[in-house]
Amino acid sequence: METLDYKALGFWLQAIQALITGAVFLYVWLTNRQKANTSAIKELREELTRSINDMDDRVIRVEKDIEHLPTHSDMAGLHARVNDANDSIKSMSGELKQMNHTLQLINDHLLNNRGH
Repeated sequence: METLDYKALGFWLQAIQALITGAVFLYVWLTNRQKANTSAIKELREELTRSINDMDDRVIRVEKDIEHLPTHSDMAGLHARVNDANDSIKSMSGELKQMNHTLQLINDHLLNNRGH
């Protein structure tokens, strides 16, 4: 019968143990890396969800503000009213110029004919 070489057997057991330890180390390293990636993706997803919700709220506020703005027809009506007011002011300006001229004539007549 052959005798067992305990030194060689011990070497091979230590080599197998080292390989198993290395495999466990590699497994733990890959798993932790995957957990870190998963955690980063989850945080990014939550941040994007918050940003989208904030953007939705802002869009809703803008839409509500836009509802209260005057329409094109409202602006056209306002433009027509401003034009009418402008025409009235021009008419009154002309009338005031005529009245001023008449008053100047009356004043000149009174000043020039005072002595007579």
